Amino acid sequence: MTRFLAAAGLHLLLLSFAAVNVSAQSSGGSAESTIRKLDAAWSQAAQAKDLEKTVSYYSDDASVLPYSAPIAKGKEQIHNLWQHLMAAPGFNLHFAPSKIEIAKAGDMAFEIGTFELTMNDSSGNPSNAQGKYVVVWEKRGKDWKAAADIFNTDK
Repeated sequence: MTRFLAAAGLHLLLLSFAAVNVSAQSSGGSAESTIRKLDAAWSQAAQAKDLEKTVSYYSDDASVLPYSAPIAKGKEQIHNLWQHLMAAPGFNLHFAPSKIEIAKAGDMAFEIGTFELTMNDSSGNPSNAQGKYVVVWEKRGKDWKAAADIFNTDK
């Protein structure tokens, strides 16, 4: 009888660990799905040159670390950075994540992705640049916001 109770207890313990693991995976999967949807809408906003919508994905205290430029800290500086980028002749940007990892606590995530940026060169001809980026996401209440964004070109 003792052996039966021990086996039953072990079985219940294993089932509870499995349930916790499935719950963590489903909430992580849900968070990943949410971030992928946010990324798609964010990229579309940038392509449409919708400045306010593009900047809305950042938290108020976010930092953007662009290549060949100083860090933009906070919404005002991030707004100015995106305004400058979008004003460039021929500006077109598309980005997408290739990897999203959700923290076990479910309140932070990071993504790694690639982008393609088109802007006119000094002669007015379109010039394409491919690159990569990392975004750190934080869950703020019920919303996911980009807290840190760094990107640079491949060449």
